[in-house]
Amino acid sequence: MATIELQNLTKAFGDLIAVDNVSLKVEENEVLCLLGPSGCGKTTTLRMVAGLETATSGDILIGNKNVNNLDTRDRNLAMAFQFYALYPSLTVAENLANPLYADKLSDKEIKKKILEVADILQLQDIVNRKPHQLAEGEKQRVAVGRAIIRDPECFLFDEPLSRLDVQLREQMRGQIKEVLSDLKKATVIVTHDQLEALTMATKIAVMKDGYIEQTTQWNKKFTAESLIHFYIEEYDVLGETCRNGKEWNQCECC
Repeated sequence: MATIELQNLTKAFGDLIAVDNVSLKVEENEVLCLLGPSGCGKTTTLRMVAGLETATSGDILIGNKNVNNLDTRDRNLAMAFQFYALYPSLTVAENLANPLYADKLSDKEIKKKILEVADILQLQDIVNRKPHQLAEGEKQRVAVGRAIIRDPECFLFDEPLSRLDVQLREQMRGQIKEVLSDLKKATVIVTHDQLEALTMATKIAVMKDGYIEQTTQWNKKFTAESLIHFYIEEYDVLGETCRNGKEWNQCECC
């Protein structure tokens, strides 16, 4: 198993600094939620970890190995996207199997893995259907299944529940949390939904304007109410340190 570590990670698009000197570490068996509004830099951060964006400066370490110059395919990560990105002409089983072909597994091994993932995510009854025959929640479960089927070192999820209605979100939050707790991998989830972060994460990093404003083990440091207050910029409610390492309200950034 591996950790994910970001060291002074920065991404600039011309004069725009999208991610500004971010440092984070996600331990094995830890689920970190990057929480923040649209445009705060959370998805850009995730894309740099995945190798889909090149960092302007700073380092990305996976399993204590610098991966800055590695292609996405060589980082041994799995990513579930906000838009499910399922192959429309393939069945659920074929979509799940697709990431396994590069590993050159036998047909027997591939079938075994499909059955295992289908059982975990309750996909047994739809494995022969195509994406256009699936409900939104089913599509999301297939996307998650395709991410976990390879047994990668780490997982990345970009707004995994944003396209679901309220009832489905509630159901999927519990399912994804259960799956991740069983997999015991370093995981990063990007979301703008406070409840999603509180439900699925073991650690939350709140982002604003490209900065990490605070990182904490939510269940030890604050309640759902205080997180909501923080999210509307009452920065003094969490009782920890700011991005400059000083007490809240004791430096210019607070």
